[in-house]
Amino acid sequence: MVSSVSETSASSYAQAWEKTSTDIYDESASNARDIGQIRLNYSRLSVITTLSENEKEDWFKFNVVSRGKLRLSAVNLSSKEEDTDKTTASDATDALEDAKDDYQAAIDSFKGKGLRVEVYTYVNNRQTLVATNDESERKEYAAFEQLMRGEYEVPNSEKGWYYIHVTTESGDPVDEDTLYALQLQMGDTYKHDYLTQEQSIDHTKVTEGDIALAKAEEAMSNVATSASVLSGQGAASILSAGYTNMATIQSMQGKDKTSQLFNLLI
Repeated sequence: MVSSVSETSASSYAQAWEKTSTDIYDESASNARDIGQIRLNYSRLSVITTLSENEKEDWFKFNVVSRGKLRLSAVNLSSKEEDTDKTTASDATDALEDAKDDYQAAIDSFKGKGLRVEVYTYVNNRQTLVATNDESERKEYAAFEQLMRGEYEVPNSEKGWYYIHVTTESGDPVDEDTLYALQLQMGDTYKHDYLTQEQSIDHTKVTEGDIALAKAEEAMSNVATSASVLSGQGAASILSAGYTNMATIQSMQGKDKTSQLFNLLI
């Protein structure tokens, strides 16, 4: 993932910042894109992105560093009649503001496209569902409504990393581009306004070889962050997984992908 941050403007109310990120293949909580840090009456985080044709999920993460009432606004911009190719950040912000006033309409617009929103955190090192717009999960659906109303209480004991998973109800990829926006805020005011705009990648031509290569690159990237992982059986397991992926790539796409993966392993 490539990202950059730049100061965009400052209003009388908040300092505004913009970050760009690039969508990836083989998404999971482990490679979720970081959209920032949430602090009471300090920061607001927004994301504008697309679930692209033939893509089935996006993962984002944010870090809650203070207690307070958390709001999540989630809007399906593709549910509107206007041309989404011309949708601006301002349009998305307006839609997110509307969602604060009519959260049920925002929930319905996501479900109307067959999209599911899930919020996770880790409890005792286990990924735990906190909230979802799936009504079959009664407790978590109630929590999702609280989030959309801005009434979800985060105590000190539950501070830390949270993960937003946007996917399809069926588990199948979407058949057309679906533009949507997310926004997070804790408290009634904010001093810093952060916007992440994500660049899409073409999922219509993705192959099993591309996914295998993405997995190998992710594994090797994780290894590079901790030299201790390279000792003993850990390194052997990673190399074994890499060579397994290399065989998959070779069967799918031939020598070019194999060479790329081999370069990762030596």
